[in-house]
Amino acid sequence: MRKIRAQAEIDRKKRKNQILVGGVMIAVLVTSIVAFSFGSGGNDGDSSKVSENGVDFFRQNGVWVAEIDGGVFGFQNLPSEVSDVDVDVSIGLGQYTGQVLYFVNPNEGANEVLTNIGRYVLRYQEACLNGDDCEGDLPMKDCDDNLIIFEGGDATEVYQDGSCVFIVGDSLKGTDAFLYKVLQII
Repeated sequence: MRKIRAQAEIDRKKRKNQILVGGVMIAVLVTSIVAFSFGSGGNDGDSSKVSENGVDFFRQNGVWVAEIDGGVFGFQNLPSEVSDVDVDVSIGLGQYTGQVLYFVNPNEGANEVLTNIGRYVLRYQEACLNGDDCEGDLPMKDCDDNLIIFEGGDATEVYQDGSCVFIVGDSLKGTDAFLYKVLQII
């Protein structure tokens, strides 16, 4: 026969379990970041090191990895490889910290943004830009919201309109140039 428990006791036990699981998840995350930053996160034999703009980049698993202000970031391109990308934004990492980030036409560039600054945002979601045709049941957002909009184009450029950032052309080069600007590397 099962003992009847008070709701307060059930809630206490549930909260205790949630804290325990959350603590374990945080410990795993911190351990993996530390291991990755010290090079024990795997290596594909490519141990190149390049210093650009005062930052040391290490090639690991096909990605350029750098420690910037205590955080580990990964890029497909070095700053010198995106120097031809016109970047006209005045956004810093603080604008995204604790805020919702929306993506319009997400692609591999959106994955790179999330890999690097996803830990700072409250959450992220796909959306549609107000005034554009929208397929699916996506929220309509305007440039008062933090939007990153990916567009096709021949020339790669990154520009800002309010809180909207437009990444046009090569999405990976544009995304790296944008991230370097946000992280104050370029």
